[in-house]
Amino acid sequence: MDKNDTLKKAGLAAVILLAPGGYILGATLAARYWQRRRAEGPVEDTVADDPGQPPA
Repeated sequence: MDKNDTLKKAGLAAVILLAPGGYILGATLAARYWQRRRAEGPVEDTVADDPGQPPA
Protein backbone atom coordinates (compact mmCIF):
# COMPACT_ATOMS: atom_id res chain seq x y z
CA MET A 1 0.00 0.00 0.00
CA ASP A 2 1.50 3.34 -1.02
CA LYS A 3 1.48 6.57 0.98
CA ASN A 4 -1.27 8.20 -1.11
CA ASP A 5 -3.65 5.29 -0.49
CA THR A 6 -2.95 5.45 3.25
CA LEU A 7 -3.72 9.19 3.33
CA LYS A 8 -7.01 8.61 1.48
CA LYS A 9 -8.05 5.98 4.01
CA ALA A 10 -7.05 8.23 6.92
CA GLY A 11 -9.08 11.09 5.44
CA LEU A 12 -12.10 8.86 4.94
CA ALA A 13 -11.86 7.62 8.54
CA ALA A 14 -11.64 11.23 9.78
CA VAL A 15 -14.76 12.21 7.83
CA ILE A 16 -16.71 9.21 9.09
CA LEU A 17 -15.69 9.75 12.70
CA LEU A 18 -15.67 13.56 12.93
CA ALA A 19 -18.61 14.65 10.74
CA PRO A 20 -21.31 13.03 12.92
CA GLY A 21 -19.72 14.61 15.98
CA GLY A 22 -19.91 17.99 14.26
CA TYR A 23 -23.61 17.51 13.58
CA ILE A 24 -24.23 16.49 17.19
CA LEU A 25 -22.23 19.45 18.50
CA GLY A 26 -24.06 21.87 16.20
CA ALA A 27 -27.47 20.51 17.19
CA THR A 28 -26.57 20.73 20.88
CA LEU A 29 -25.40 24.34 20.57
CA ALA A 30 -28.53 25.30 18.63
CA ALA A 31 -30.80 23.64 21.20
CA ARG A 32 -29.06 25.45 24.06
CA TYR A 33 -29.37 28.78 22.21
CA TRP A 34 -33.11 28.38 21.59
CA GLN A 35 -33.73 27.12 25.12
CA ARG A 36 -31.97 30.18 26.60
CA ARG A 37 -33.77 32.52 24.23
CA ARG A 38 -37.15 31.01 25.13
CA ALA A 39 -36.38 31.33 28.87
CA GLU A 40 -35.63 35.06 28.49
CA GLY A 41 -39.18 35.73 27.36
CA PRO A 42 -40.49 37.78 24.45
CA VAL A 43 -38.28 40.41 22.86
CA GLU A 44 -39.58 43.97 23.22
CA ASP A 45 -40.52 45.78 20.04
CA THR A 46 -38.30 48.84 19.58
CA VAL A 47 -39.95 50.05 16.36
CA ALA A 48 -42.12 53.18 16.65
CA ASP A 49 -45.84 52.87 15.89
CA ASP A 50 -45.61 55.85 13.54
CA PRO A 51 -42.74 55.46 11.04
CA GLY A 52 -42.26 59.26 11.04
CA GLN A 53 -41.56 59.37 14.78
CA PRO A 54 -38.40 58.10 16.49
CA PRO A 55 -38.78 55.40 19.18
CA ALA A 56 -39.35 56.70 22.70
